Amino acid sequence: MQDELGRSGFNVGEWQVDPSTNRVVRGSEQIKLEPKVMAVLVHLASRPNQMVSRQELEASVWASTVVSYDALTGAIQKLRKAFGDDSAHPRFIETLSKKGYRLIAPVSQADRSTPSGDDQTEDADSGGRISSARALSVTTISVAILIAVAIGVVVWVKDRAQTDEKAVKAVEAKSIAVLPFNNLSADPAQAYYAEGMTDDLISSLTRFSDLQVISRDSTFFYKNTSLTENELAEVLNARYLLRGSVRRAESQIRIAAEVIDTETGITLWADHFDDDTSRLFELQDRITHRIVSALVGRLNVQDRQELSRPRTKNLQAYDYFLYGRQLFFRYANAEENRNARDSFERAIALDPDFALAYAMLAWTHAFDAMNGWTTSRDESLERSLDIAGKAIELDEAMSVAYFVRGLAYRELGDRAHALVEAEKAINYDPNYAGAHVLLATLSYFDGKAHEGLELMTRAIALNPNHPYNYSFHLGQVHYILGNYEKAIAAFERVLESNPATERAHLWLAAAYAQVGREDDAEWEMEQVLATNPDVSVDRMRQLYSFTDPNDLAHLVDGLHKAGLTD
Repeated sequence: MQDELGRSGFNVGEWQVDPSTNRVVRGSEQIKLEPKVMAVLVHLASRPNQMVSRQELEASVWASTVVSYDALTGAIQKLRKAFGDDSAHPRFIETLSKKGYRLIAPVSQADRSTPSGDDQTEDADSGGRISSARALSVTTISVAILIAVAIGVVVWVKDRAQTDEKAVKAVEAKSIAVLPFNNLSADPAQAYYAEGMTDDLISSLTRFSDLQVISRDSTFFYKNTSLTENELAEVLNARYLLRGSVRRAESQIRIAAEVIDTETGITLWADHFDDDTSRLFELQDRITHRIVSALVGRLNVQDRQELSRPRTKNLQAYDYFLYGRQLFFRYANAEENRNARDSFERAIALDPDFALAYAMLAWTHAFDAMNGWTTSRDESLERSLDIAGKAIELDEAMSVAYFVRGLAYRELGDRAHALVEAEKAINYDPNYAGAHVLLATLSYFDGKAHEGLELMTRAIALNPNHPYNYSFHLGQVHYILGNYEKAIAAFERVLESNPATERAHLWLAAAYAQVGREDDAEWEMEQVLATNPDVSVDRMRQLYSFTDPNDLAHLVDGLHKAGLTD
């Protein structure tokens, strides 16, 4: 039914829905929806008056795409706005708390004898209506959309596969991807423990400069994948794959692992380890030792010292830490962030010398500030700085702590200190993709756009299946350099996975305007102003403090062309 609705169109209440043009029409009123927003509506309409879970909608609309928690929420909000619906007293879309959504308005097949909104005259206004001067025939629009979609799919697939030619070339011969370890324990809830093993092995391997280690964001994207080893190696730009499993039963643990050379198909190393959980850390070090020895030769004295750096000797503290880290890396919402913070605090209460727990705790405070989940942004950032400093006092080589301090300093507007912290994070962990992104943002806002682009290219090579913020920063630096088409492609990728991101709409509008796509620029600006009428050029000047005034003038010029006023 979903495919049929997508082809033929349908009615929702008094509204006619035309998925081929992404428009909903009621009489002379016509509103254009974003493609993903329309896809959500089509899916809900295929199951009228039935509960559709958040997971089902995300899997259907954003298949094989990493999306933020707000992507679906933003799409539902835009549908309600288009239909004039009220979440408290819904007539169209009902929210079922902690379950999903239900389309409660009547759904029927479209009457094709009814003239479409494209045949009717309506003056353009700020509510998303399209003037007759701008309207095209349904046939013309449909053909254009099909061509655009075909081109877009080819470009997107090519871009996601290699992102940038330089990024692919940056991947060295000894690149390795650590795939999420399988949980073979009887209790499925022990999955966080297997994920923790994976995270710790990634962290351990990144300390060796002879290895290029793919970021956990990219490898965890392929958890439970059906892709073959060669396919995984290609999409992750990695020659070697490390995969394994964890079985935990009371005080006993078994870890099995193997390293595969995907170019030859040969298993370079494979082994399993049975021991008491009290010797877990020694087990992890032995596994890392074997992997590095198989790939780059024997460990030297300094490498052995790196592996023997203290973590925690308290297994209960480590357990709380693993659980908190699993919650945090969902990047879900304020509640999950608070729950992660609680777990890190519990770990620290059991072991006050647990440096990595302090670093992750500091990150939760910075994340609160960056997402507006705190009543005092500056206080949260200062708190983040203090806690990250404690982590560094306990472990001078804690790269995550330097990265978090860099984030906090950047958000406080102190770029000089942010730069120092980012460079320290990379010095201690050359494979830390997030630190390269942080350094890239500091570079291109400091008038060094070409250097920023090189750093973003490096970050994407390390984390090919990156979160949406990588594409946002890539789009910014391309815009600054005048590479508008590349900037547009990057910002459109952001909105594919997170359509509620206001800043991406604004930058995309500016980029559209710079290449003469006035209608697209105007539409993007309308989406922003519809949800936040206080947006202005003056506010953007305050938000983006470029060192080079020409870079700020460049952005302001695009925003003015897109229709944003002072």
